[in-house]
Amino acid sequence: MASGIMTGVALGAASNVEHKFRIGLWIASALSLIALGGCLVTVFHSVNEFSPPESVVAAQSLMLAHDGTLYYDLNHYPYTVCAYMPVFYMLEAGLIHAGLPAMQAGRLISLASWCGIVYLCFHLVLLYTGDRTASRVSAILAASSSLLLFWGSTGQVDTLAVFFALSAFFQFSRFQVRGEATLLYAALFAGLALFTKQTMVAAPSAICVSLWLRDKKRALLFATLFSAAMAAAILAVNIALSGRFLSNTVLANMNPMVVNKLLDQLRFFGSVSGCLALTAAAGFAKMIRGRAGAVCIYLISVTLIFLATAPKIGSDTNYQIELTAVLAIASAISLHELEFFPLLFLGSKKWVTLLLLPIAVHAAVGYRATVNTVLFRWGMEAQWRALENELRPFVPAKGGLVLSGDYNSMVQLRQRLDIEPLIYTLLVSAKVVDPEPVRRDLERGAFSTVILGENVFGPKPEFNPELGALPEAQLDAIRAHYRLKKHVDSPFSGGLYIYLPAGGVQ
Repeated sequence: MASGIMTGVALGAASNVEHKFRIGLWIASALSLIALGGCLVTVFHSVNEFSPPESVVAAQSLMLAHDGTLYYDLNHYPYTVCAYMPVFYMLEAGLIHAGLPAMQAGRLISLASWCGIVYLCFHLVLLYTGDRTASRVSAILAASSSLLLFWGSTGQVDTLAVFFALSAFFQFSRFQVRGEATLLYAALFAGLALFTKQTMVAAPSAICVSLWLRDKKRALLFATLFSAAMAAAILAVNIALSGRFLSNTVLANMNPMVVNKLLDQLRFFGSVSGCLALTAAAGFAKMIRGRAGAVCIYLISVTLIFLATAPKIGSDTNYQIELTAVLAIASAISLHELEFFPLLFLGSKKWVTLLLLPIAVHAAVGYRATVNTVLFRWGMEAQWRALENELRPFVPAKGGLVLSGDYNSMVQLRQRLDIEPLIYTLLVSAKVVDPEPVRRDLERGAFSTVILGENVFGPKPEFNPELGALPEAQLDAIRAHYRLKKHVDSPFSGGLYIYLPAGGVQ
């Protein structure tokens, strides 16, 4: 009798814990929707950039929409590099043609991709575990990540590329787990990922390795056909564009590596996704021995790609998007493999139940950071609009040349870039680009306006390779042939300096 009572009490307690946990999942789901709504509001309220590369991509999509041009000769105007593969540019240009502003067009693509990533996190975990609770946790871990939502509401190529990569891995997983004939779909999505961003090789690499461990002949066939198809497509596009495709996407992308960049990336990763890494690591040994071994291979692959590319000058935290998404999947599978959910619901004192803390901390930190992001973007929009009003009298909407380190204002006021100082200076330093045409045009006053983040007549600022200071020969030409017209406050540290020709165009 006493034993029955105790059993009933234990079952009641377990039921109570499970009930509270599921309420927590519903609360987290609601908070994720609120966070998404906040970002959606900023997407439509903010017509100005959320990141400098967003403006560059928007300018290139605008030029594609208006002029039908993409991937430029590195030694002719416009001196800007289309650093990514064409899929995102084409989608964004299509939405611009449909009447959407450039920034909103790119952001809506990214938001749709973010929704797709959350959906795939849920279904990948469900596929590998059959556990709907683990699947919901995976979706919430992805949706609550401030990193994923920040870039998922920014008009850059990364979120779309990760969506395609996860789609490729999902289609492969259907073959791996259920034996479905989906390898062709996996290859198609992997190709779309690669034609969105050229570094998206983690998913196809993981697919090939996982196939090799199961069926070496099939793995060789998949790798050979996929590589041949991608190489043929890339070479065909490059020939059609007279070599400009590879010069933009490969040659001009070989930026120098800096150790401090990797350290900064690792510090940020630890603060934003460290809890996911801890949770995934806890069950990694069990996962890799089970049917989720392919997820572990994908995690290893994407980690190696991140470490190899993150130190590049110009890289940002967008290099962590795919890694974070895969960690959300691996963390939920890890919890399932460790029997976290039944142990937690039964009130077990085993160490596994302590993993509730890192997943709760990850979600709480993510929601708080997203609130800060929304508030920051709202405040920055007012500053950007004030800056545009200051610059408008000096920047012609059409015609002529303008040299500006403020890409956002060029998108808003001219819908194009004539020179992208950061990449231009790096390519001049690497002797890929001839600096003489721009220097000569500066000397004859061909640029109606020059806008820089430094006073060229003052003390030389400390060199920062990521700020895009012009080569010294161009700065000398500005000193000799331009006058400082105005210094304006801006979101940039130190403001912007506006220079006008000292005389007419010669």
